[in-house]
Amino acid sequence: MIDQATELRKLSFNRTYHAIERDRAAQLLVISGGKGGVGTTTIAVNLAVALAADQHKVLLIETAPHRTDIATLCGLTERHEFYTNSTYQKDLSGLLQPGPAGLMILPATWANSNQLSTPTTSQNYRLPQHLVKLQSDYDLVIVDVGNQVTSLSNRLRAAADELVMVTTCDPISVMDSFTLLKTKPRGIYRPHVRTVVNCVNSPQQATNVHQRISHACRRFLGFNSKPLGSISEEPLIQTAAFQAIPFVTHEPETQAAKTLTAMAQQLHHGCYREH
Repeated sequence: MIDQATELRKLSFNRTYHAIERDRAAQLLVISGGKGGVGTTTIAVNLAVALAADQHKVLLIETAPHRTDIATLCGLTERHEFYTNSTYQKDLSGLLQPGPAGLMILPATWANSNQLSTPTTSQNYRLPQHLVKLQSDYDLVIVDVGNQVTSLSNRLRAAADELVMVTTCDPISVMDSFTLLKTKPRGIYRPHVRTVVNCVNSPQQATNVHQRISHACRRFLGFNSKPLGSISEEPLIQTAAFQAIPFVTHEPETQAAKTLTAMAQQLHHGCYREH
């Protein structure tokens, strides 16, 4: 049976492509932030690793052109380019690389130095087409769109089973997160938005930020956001990043790692419970 999320994904990705039935389709988790530097890639990588370590088949994707953040955090070397012109096109499955805990990674999807830093129209359509074809191979697809505001990133946010908004306690970061949420399509469906507050100094700080975003969404956008959790500012996170090791595997007994693992479990269970 094709449900609402699958129908929306068909609408957002390609109007002519046949939707994949829910029992065969991976859940789509999109990690986003209102501004740069809030840690979306760190969160995306560690969520993916935590889910893969829990025996789920996970595909992790970075959409920003000419970026290698995911590859760097996972200790990978990019070996491929994704060409999307009319004469040459690779199947995405041939570009994937194995990552930590057995997950598969598609880093810097279009790392062709001859292309513009902004995705072309053909890229905006072809990447989603390939993703739809890959869905049956995975339990979850996690996409890091960062703070991009492009037709591709907006369509991915709209199609997400769970949209994870990462922010810090900085007032500008909070406002930018709300501003970005306003770009989501309204009147089509009620999005499932989860908020993560990164680099917090106290639980009360995080609670305040969660409540501010949730209140603004209810009042001005007509939907609610739910807190997923918060990550304290810990030196181990930077240490793990310098060593190109996800912190959930580098220091699994630390509070940050336990919190991130709990977030991953919430997202997985939430996807299948609510959709």
